[in-house]
Amino acid sequence: MKKILYTIIFLGMSFQVSDFNKLTRLDQNKQLAEFFGNAIQFGFGSEKLWSATNADNWGFVRQSATWARGNSGIIDNLILGLKNAGYFNNSSPRNDVLNNINLNGFGSATLTIKISTPTTGVSSTAYTGTKDFNHFFQITKTGASAPSLQLFFDDPNTTLGNDGALIYYRLVDFGSSQFATVGDVITESYTANESVYGTKFQTYTWRNGPENAAWISKHGRVVLTEVDAGRQLCFRSVVRLSFAKLKALTPANTAALENLRTSCNTQLGVAAGNDNLYYVLAYMQKFDSPFQTTAKATYTTAATKHETICNLGTKLSYGIFNVNGYVTDQLTAGEVPSDYPSPTVGGSDFMSVDDAFIRTYAALNQNVGQVSLGLVKQYETTSQSFLDAFDGADQNLKFK
Repeated sequence: MKKILYTIIFLGMSFQVSDFNKLTRLDQNKQLAEFFGNAIQFGFGSEKLWSATNADNWGFVRQSATWARGNSGIIDNLILGLKNAGYFNNSSPRNDVLNNINLNGFGSATLTIKISTPTTGVSSTAYTGTKDFNHFFQITKTGASAPSLQLFFDDPNTTLGNDGALIYYRLVDFGSSQFATVGDVITESYTANESVYGTKFQTYTWRNGPENAAWISKHGRVVLTEVDAGRQLCFRSVVRLSFAKLKALTPANTAALENLRTSCNTQLGVAAGNDNLYYVLAYMQKFDSPFQTTAKATYTTAATKHETICNLGTKLSYGIFNVNGYVTDQLTAGEVPSDYPSPTVGGSDFMSVDDAFIRTYAALNQNVGQVSLGLVKQYETTSQSFLDAFDGADQNLKFK
């Protein structure tokens, strides 16, 4: 998604994989020069949800740029690196294993590269069944039994009109002290074509987050679609948090968080011992500066969501943002300025903010939101049951 400028949480860390020069090809005819032409960067971090200001309740919007750019760019840059190294100069199959390659910020690694050598039967959380991909790239720490990154893709020139591109990575392997404590969190990113809108979508899903200062959530998913003929971004996300872990991270808010937990569970008819909290967010953003954004969000402890936090009467929506970040919130639909994305009016190829919100925290095959979209698809499934299932199963979110 070349136009994505703002899109999710966890801001702060970067790593680089660059300067892959002086690598010897397996055919020993010549060296690979500058395996990747550009450094690959991930952007992640953490942003507190709870504080004295309304703006902090919208941290997922305000700190949205880095992860989206990182995830969007890494696939393009990995493929560009392979192209620059000559791997697509002809259609001949390649199956290369390059050992003991010293990657900047990563250390010694084994690179596995399969070009025009299909990998079949690849499963994912983002689609049903399996897909076959024409090309494959993998980074594994020297001596490790499991990879640190895997990329599957069909076409080096586009991720549209085919099976798309699928990537997995394990942040703890990439050398940042800030992320030394993220443990086994694994992120999956899938990019392909949205059949209804005829445009690119991306979905990011993670599990096993440690719920600490480096990574505050346990499981989560983000769904991004370029809509309105490329003029707007539709963003939807659900993140599962823990009251206990939030209290540990922000001890000053312990009493308020415990009161919220009790009130939410009581109001929504959830068992008193429940500790899970779900943050539900949808927004529409214009791609042109000043990147005006209209957002709608809530919190819930149940399998359903409400306009107000846990149906207790306190609302966040609507919030508005621009290039400078948070502007204000708790607006009615009529109070949102007319030059911002409309809370209630969509178009033939895009949802209103309300429709996007309705289609968030939704189950597979549920019939909600804009009628023309049809049933909720696998890549946009964000229900409580979908996230909670990661507690006992990987649901295909794993290295292949």
